[in-house]
Amino acid sequence: MARVSGWIGPRTSKLFRVRATLLPREVAARVITGSTARVAWSAGALMVVLAIPVLVENLLMKDALDAIPVPLAMLFVMLALIAVALRWTTTAVTVAYLVIAGAAALVYEVSLLQNIPSMGDGPAFVLNRPTLALVTIGVVTTSAAGSILWAATGFAVATAVSVLSAIITGTPFNPGWGPAMILALSAVLYSTLFAIQARQRRRLPGFEELEAATLRRSASANLAQRSTALVHDTVLNDLTVVMNGPDVLDERARNRLTDDLETLEGPDWARTTQTVAVHDEAQARIRNALTEMTSEFRWRGLNVGVTGARGAIYSYSPEVADALLGAIRAALENILRHSGTNSADIEVVYRASDVTFIITDQGRGFDTSAVDPARLGVRGSIVARMTAVGGSARIWSSPGSGTTVLITAPVFEVLAPPDPPDHQRGDHADPS
Repeated sequence: MARVSGWIGPRTSKLFRVRATLLPREVAARVITGSTARVAWSAGALMVVLAIPVLVENLLMKDALDAIPVPLAMLFVMLALIAVALRWTTTAVTVAYLVIAGAAALVYEVSLLQNIPSMGDGPAFVLNRPTLALVTIGVVTTSAAGSILWAATGFAVATAVSVLSAIITGTPFNPGWGPAMILALSAVLYSTLFAIQARQRRRLPGFEELEAATLRRSASANLAQRSTALVHDTVLNDLTVVMNGPDVLDERARNRLTDDLETLEGPDWARTTQTVAVHDEAQARIRNALTEMTSEFRWRGLNVGVTGARGAIYSYSPEVADALLGAIRAALENILRHSGTNSADIEVVYRASDVTFIITDQGRGFDTSAVDPARLGVRGSIVARMTAVGGSARIWSSPGSGTTVLITAPVFEVLAPPDPPDHQRGDHADPS
């Protein structure tokens, strides 16, 4: 179980440790839409592969092997299209697949029916095998309804193929139950997976609400401490004076009792506790936002690991915090959209006057020198954004070697340095 922890609260009083339990990666990998999309495409490829021996067997039984070249070629065309879709799972590729694979399935059915008209009289499983692969398509979406809608679109294309095939060959319309069963199965599968996803998301705490509750708890504890101190300094001391003093108090003692009563009746002593100072407020916001961001990208198909030194408390200006979060999000978006990989790593490096976030992936990479200078892209969303607040950003990449983005943000104040590595701590020294 991955955990994100940090310190929230005044450093002069009791510290509250916040632990947020994140989803296990093995669970997220099965639920995120990118994985389900690949499973759907793989199922379609399996159906096409299984259609090949069925086709050969039926043509052998009908002594019509001379009719096999065209249908077999169409099956291989569909396999090639699925391979492309598995490599680039995008909306445009999926639309192109439905158009081209639909045409291939139509040629497959028409070729068989024209050469062997009796094919249309028996069970439809030989004819409709390619149309099953039109329903098992996968697109990265953020809702069950979106995934089911794409499956329904594939079902509509499969039905259109059967209708056109019947019209062209003059045979009865016989789509079979296969495409409808695949559509129903897809609807159940997507609904179940997204229900699991929603349930797991609800288990994550609301970080802003959690921090607000922690602040309220800290304020309450601070108020209790001040109340105890005030009662000790006024009421208890005054009672001691009355009990141990003379029968008639002098004017100085009476003035002290009067001042203490005015202090207890007035609101000034409690007013200072209405605002609780949090020394690492900006860092807490960045930490919580980064945790939510990595969780969001995991749901979208990108597993993000965060590592770095522990215990550091750095103060950022609001402008730097906003720019830093925006640049990190832009870098992760580029990895998700263009790298072709499903994992990325963020390493946090603390230094005396700045903090560096190193974001790496092992994706396909790109040639930085070939990027058109007129394009905004990472220049505007990462480099320019950090430069505007006194930070910096550098990008290294090459085709086939992944990409590294180094984002450096200036700090306003170092409130606590990072903990030293375990091997450098005093409690790990040689006892001799």
